[in-house]
Amino acid sequence: MIKRRSLLVGVATTSIVPRIGLAAGYPDRPIRLVVPYAPGGATDTGARALGERLEKILGQSIVVENKAGGSTIIGTETVAKAKPDGYTLLLAPGALAVNAAFGIALPYNTFKDLAPVARFFDMPILLAASNDAPFKSMQELLATAKAGGPSIPFATAGAGSIQHLWAEYLKTRTGLNLDHVSYKGSSEALRDVVGGHVPLLSDLLMPTATAVRAGKVRGLVVAMPQRSALLPDVPTVGEVGLAGMEGAVPFGVMAPAGVSPEIVARLNAAINDVLHDGGFRDRLAEFGFTLIGGTPDFYAQTLADESAKWRKVIQDAHIPPPA
Repeated sequence: MIKRRSLLVGVATTSIVPRIGLAAGYPDRPIRLVVPYAPGGATDTGARALGERLEKILGQSIVVENKAGGSTIIGTETVAKAKPDGYTLLLAPGALAVNAAFGIALPYNTFKDLAPVARFFDMPILLAASNDAPFKSMQELLATAKAGGPSIPFATAGAGSIQHLWAEYLKTRTGLNLDHVSYKGSSEALRDVVGGHVPLLSDLLMPTATAVRAGKVRGLVVAMPQRSALLPDVPTVGEVGLAGMEGAVPFGVMAPAGVSPEIVARLNAAINDVLHDGGFRDRLAEFGFTLIGGTPDFYAQTLADESAKWRKVIQDAHIPPPA
């Protein structure tokens, strides 16, 4: 039986910023939390859940503001160029590291114009197959690499996404003959895999886990070190002989560079308090979130490591920047 381990990873292994020297009187007015996606998605849900809890700790309203567009660049730029007073924050997506890895021209410097506050949650990657695909397990899919044959199309939510890059990494590591089919979002990609038009899907754990549980598609592997409580019957990458291929989209909270260390410490402590709450953990676990937490330095290192990791995949697989 798979034991359900605590979802709070980083907090357990990384020290918390001391709660001393806090900025006097901060916060004394509402805080804006910018989400670089449209309302209603998983990121928006996580931001609003976090905001509700932070309001109780900080004693001020957290106003979630959705600024979608430009592969998250529009919302990120808003925060990068905001006054560094702690009243404008970013629910930073995994695209932050990916955009930097591609080396595309950005209206901000990812590592100089933004200040990490805390790592919030990771959304793991799930590889799934249509029910009528010729392979019924990850082992059978991997066997096709040795057998040769025609390429296997795989769908993702978009070119240049971490889901896409992870599948390209799988391709180079295993020798699988995979052919990318890019969609404008997870729902469109999942729809065509459910319909049998594309045999393979590289996506985030949610919402695809819901389709797996409903029997609409077959889960092949989760890119996690432990099995997911949402899909306890789906093996991990380590269990199918792909140790080291763990992959997830990391999310965190950022502030404009130049914000005072005291304000960062105040926000970091408040966020980690929220992440320690068992009810909050259980609530977000239903959405497939793995809560992390930890210090600002821990989150900064995550971003640097993610950028370097995906830059190598991009170079090795000769992946062009997304249009």
